Amino acid sequence: MQPQLLSHFMNLITENRLAHAYLFNGADGTGRQQLATVIAMRLFCPNVDENGLPCGHCPECQRIQAGDHPDVVSVVPDGQRIKVDQVRYLKSEFTKSAVEGNQKIFIVDQVDRMTTGAANSLLKFIEEPVGNTVALLLTANKNLILPTILSRTQVVDFLRVAPGALADALAAADIVPSQRYLLATLTESVQAAKALTAEDWLKTAQASVGQWFSAACVGDERAFVRVQTELLPLGSNRDLQGTILDMVVQVWHDVLRQQNASVADDQLAFPQVAQVSRQMAQRLSIDRLVAIMTLTLETRSQLAGNMNFQGILEALTLQILAQIPR
Repeated sequence: MQPQLLSHFMNLITENRLAHAYLFNGADGTGRQQLATVIAMRLFCPNVDENGLPCGHCPECQRIQAGDHPDVVSVVPDGQRIKVDQVRYLKSEFTKSAVEGNQKIFIVDQVDRMTTGAANSLLKFIEEPVGNTVALLLTANKNLILPTILSRTQVVDFLRVAPGALADALAAADIVPSQRYLLATLTESVQAAKALTAEDWLKTAQASVGQWFSAACVGDERAFVRVQTELLPLGSNRDLQGTILDMVVQVWHDVLRQQNASVADDQLAFPQVAQVSRQMAQRLSIDRLVAIMTLTLETRSQLAGNMNFQGILEALTLQILAQIPR
């Protein structure tokens, strides 16, 4: 959790200056969920300590931590989306008064995963709050939030985790050196990093993306085949598909970083294809490399726009092959 933000919000509550709607914007690992929980505990805790923090041990705090408090309404995505029945539940709760006191707090995590209709329902609550309520909307990417919601909430940007600190944490978590730099580009959460390495998913994905990259770099059209045979099976859900696209960005970013400087293998996202990426750094003009990087960066917005994952990767592969000099 970020100490400055924690202190700021504890002071706001002490001075009774808490606004009715905030958007917490921060990557996984930056503490947005933890801060939202502490704010809820502080609003209900009867045993606040000398530093203005909730005790964490009273029945109120324990119920909030367990998700059992009737006046703390929390919603997280059910699968890949915040679904219609969850939105109905939220709308129903918006109209109700607090059960045990005069305060009610709503915590909606990954609010970017709401449909436009659901987000508009949320907007109505933000514009016309009922009673003494606070809404904490949480996201890892505020660029995916409706502008109308952004304009009606106080946006709180969480600082990124320092790369050195994350690298140390990954080492302490026994993540192998060849995966640490890549993981540091994919997440800021050690817990999320561990999830990606479970059952060797990341090891397999790192190897498969590297092999796809190596084939594309020599103009081998089998790179197109590798999309279906190796990359698609790894993307069993939308989150993993997004991670694979992020890895594709990083394998080409390795090339970009080596155009004007020597980069040690352990500072590359894909050290196993370091020689290939160095060769590409010498072969490709900056214009061609920027064109390829632009293509890879566009894939994330395409996925967010519900384009087919296979179609995105196949189109990208053909576009990259067209950029590689024969």
